[in-house]
Amino acid sequence: MRLRLIPLVAACGLAPFSAHATLGVFEHGSGIKALGAGGVSFVNAEDTGAIAANPASALELGSRYDLGIDLLMPDARARIAGNSLGPDKTYDSDAHHYYFIPQAGISFPIAPNWAAGITAYAAGIGPDYTQSPYARFASPAVASQSQSASLAVKISGLSLALAHSPWPGQTFGIAVNFQHETVDAKGLLPFAGLSQAPDEVSNVGKHGAFGGSLMAGWSGRLTPWLNAGASYRSKSYSQKIHQYAGLLPDSGELELPAIYGAALAFKPLPQLTIETEFSRQQYSSRHAFGNTIDVLAQGKPLGSSDGPGFGWGDQNAYKLGVVYQATPDLRLRAGYIYATASFPPSQTLFNLLAPATLRNHYTLGATWGFLPRYEVSGYAALAQQRQVSGHDSIPAAFGGGEASISNEMFLVGVSIGHRFGLTQ
Repeated sequence: MRLRLIPLVAACGLAPFSAHATLGVFEHGSGIKALGAGGVSFVNAEDTGAIAANPASALELGSRYDLGIDLLMPDARARIAGNSLGPDKTYDSDAHHYYFIPQAGISFPIAPNWAAGITAYAAGIGPDYTQSPYARFASPAVASQSQSASLAVKISGLSLALAHSPWPGQTFGIAVNFQHETVDAKGLLPFAGLSQAPDEVSNVGKHGAFGGSLMAGWSGRLTPWLNAGASYRSKSYSQKIHQYAGLLPDSGELELPAIYGAALAFKPLPQLTIETEFSRQQYSSRHAFGNTIDVLAQGKPLGSSDGPGFGWGDQNAYKLGVVYQATPDLRLRAGYIYATASFPPSQTLFNLLAPATLRNHYTLGATWGFLPRYEVSGYAALAQQRQVSGHDSIPAAFGGGEASISNEMFLVGVSIGHRFGLTQ
């Protein structure tokens, strides 16, 4: 069974699916079960999706695999007001309403106190405006090519993990992540005049590059009623996407940020677990995410070395999850996440293409064991609507005024898990 599943996990991990995230470019958790319990993923792993957050989970999970699907339904909109080049107007990102993320993973022991795991992961962002908020900035010569606008950034990959328990109750893990990222920008020709390579800004199709990162993690039992976990993922190391050398900084470089965090799982009652987690995404150190539009005034055009990006700061996420074993076959989950702001009001103009405004998240989930060693899990989550109103956001060269962006997202997912092996 496990040999047949590994190619399927690989196919899911590198499939060209769409993603649209709630914490910057990332979802609020790893795996369907974690997504229903406030996104807590560094401790108390319950499915193989958790391996993408903490590789030490591979040993804790034992022999199992999981297959599922995640559905994200965002509702983003932009508004331009007080601009001299056109009337005040609201633009809906309504060309695509649904984004699918496949879930697949497997874990299995390879020796006493050693285990391996493979799981798929995804990241991404990007709205799709049938009427472009940037069309007003276009010259008559390019207006016909700028009536709609979209940016699709999609990252899909695989985490290959190895976990070892050197002494009872303590597990350490390492992982190598392999990923493929694609960019597809349309309707951004109004910004070609700000680029070092005007022909490589927009409308050149979907192009991608390969990359990777490293992870290290720990999970352990501190007391009979308290477990803990911690993990670190390095920034990604990626090839350049040369076809977008006029849009992305450093001639087409798009690197995911480093992520680190820690979690605790309390067990006040045998059937009740309360989980807390802190994670930090270091967006500010990656040029494509962290550099602001203000570097244009420093003589750094789009695509240049250390050129403009989305202007995101580092983002913290504070998570709370509750897991309750209602019956031997039914486990219930709920959770809440609060995320700090991704970008300030001065950076809304470019962030009409990356509406990472979400802060408050509410989640519910459940697992039902319906056959020996089989279970089905599901979750639903709401990322509450939040607007970032621009302040000094549109340069005078573009007619001044303010750009505002809001977003809301509803998420649902389902998976089937199977435990196998003689020890299960």
